[in-house]
Amino acid sequence: MILRGVLALIADTHLYQAGLPFFFDFLQRQQIHQLACLGDCQPEPFRHWLALHPHCKLYWVYDVFWPELPEATGNGMALDLAGRIFLAHTRATAFIRFKDSVSTYKKEPPSGRAPLIICHGHTHTPSVTRFGRSLNQILYINSPHHFLIQPRHELMHLENDAVYLIVPGAFTMEEGRFPTFNFALLDTDNHAVEMFSFTELTPLRSLRSSLPALQKLT
Repeated sequence: MILRGVLALIADTHLYQAGLPFFFDFLQRQQIHQLACLGDCQPEPFRHWLALHPHCKLYWVYDVFWPELPEATGNGMALDLAGRIFLAHTRATAFIRFKDSVSTYKKEPPSGRAPLIICHGHTHTPSVTRFGRSLNQILYINSPHHFLIQPRHELMHLENDAVYLIVPGAFTMEEGRFPTFNFALLDTDNHAVEMFSFTELTPLRSLRSSLPALQKLT
């Protein structure tokens, strides 16, 4: 699969659906036409979004306990987008499916290659990690616990010749617990990721991305 432009990342909505129209409206305002759902999500809201926007692309990964979405652009427990962006629900699934690709990439000498990016859900905690040859560096993390979470919005540039793990976090109210509305935008051309964490939905009504690729659209 060839992937260019901005890819939105969302995960772990579980049974929660009420806030998704705010998210879908944000995508439409920003003219984002590609969305990856990284597992533990109900198909119907995303199926409806795809039916309303047939020009858009939906990459759907699922866990063993959650349903498939055959009409999606990509549908599987793990997806390979262009050989450098890998999608799965859990970190374990991602590394089992793509360990050879990751190993080969890390062994090759630096040459200005586009970063290799692994995106997954499951943890509910938004984070960005850079993998080194011996040490890994957490660049961003926002705890979902009610006594720590706070609204947060951060843009990060991704270096060439590096492996990154991106977790958008959960977008759910998770059985009435403290809300965690998290998602991410991945700029595949300019190698940047924008992380969003909210405790309420109101900011999504007027939210604008800081990605350079989207600035001219706002």
